Amino acid sequence: MSSRRAELTTDPDAWDARLAELGGHLLQSWRWGEFKRRSGWDVDRIATDDGSAMVQVLYRKRGPVSVAYVPRGPAWSGDDASLPELIDRLEGAAKRRRAIFAIVEQERPLPVDADFLAKWSTGPDYVQPGRTVKIPLADDNTILMGMHQKTRYSVRLATRKGVTVESFEGLCEEGLDMFYSLLDETSKRNEFGIHSRQYYRDFLDVFGSDSLILVARIGEHPAAGLIAAAFGQEAIYMYGGSSTEHRAVGAAFLVQFEAMRWARDRGIATYDLWGIPHKDPEPEGESADTVPATRGDDWRGLTRFKTGFGGSIVDYPAPIERQFSQLGTRIARQYMKSIG
Repeated sequence: MSSRRAELTTDPDAWDARLAELGGHLLQSWRWGEFKRRSGWDVDRIATDDGSAMVQVLYRKRGPVSVAYVPRGPAWSGDDASLPELIDRLEGAAKRRRAIFAIVEQERPLPVDADFLAKWSTGPDYVQPGRTVKIPLADDNTILMGMHQKTRYSVRLATRKGVTVESFEGLCEEGLDMFYSLLDETSKRNEFGIHSRQYYRDFLDVFGSDSLILVARIGEHPAAGLIAAAFGQEAIYMYGGSSTEHRAVGAAFLVQFEAMRWARDRGIATYDLWGIPHKDPEPEGESADTVPATRGDDWRGLTRFKTGFGGSIVDYPAPIERQFSQLGTRIARQYMKSIG
């Protein structure tokens, strides 16, 4: 093993520094791997000898076999000549771990040739969102003027109504308690599942000062909250929730604006609102001035909320898949739907 490859695959700081240089995603960071390890995943970190390409692979074991999963990877330099080496190592590692298949959710399209296409094919549905909204970060006024009029109005309304935002960098039990209460209320109102409190605690513990809890209050009442994290030149809105009773005065809009300001002040270039449906939901007669409810599989409200902040809609390439065994693939694919 080359000294450069050994350094990258054993040194967390070296891995994350090189990943950031290559424009890699937070989900390929060393800390994301350690976070998922706490939830029962195994992790492989693979790099080429010269460090020009790298990929973090997550494995979930079931009995004698496993599934291999690459979220938002790999990362590589402009010269893609080293990618075949990286893919060969990925496949070899997956086989050693007795993976039934490997799924790669690409951050950017992999250049492919005939040999690649003979082994890899279009995979199942996305685990991570297939489309998102990204906001370029600038001064406050530029960010505000990039928003749709109703969103900008809601941010300013919250300020006029005396909504305050409390910030907690890294793990803070008080902030986490408030956030989790809001998230739990939102999950029941909007009919979606959430993880245990420990899951979000682990995230904040692993990402430390590169993570943030924001809680908007109306008086003493928590009204909206979020968890965001920063990696490289991008900050990402990871998790969020709001109060049913106190959310009508723009608190959820204000906490997003404050998260953008936090990222901007750290020198970060982009804020990722983390996921909208791959296809625009069909409108059902709602007013353009109203954000419809988000419930279950109906993401109209979430889409309207996030796109209201302006920026650009980014479509990710379709997942790709390498099957190592036909046995159990259908069952394992069903399992993949629950692993976010």
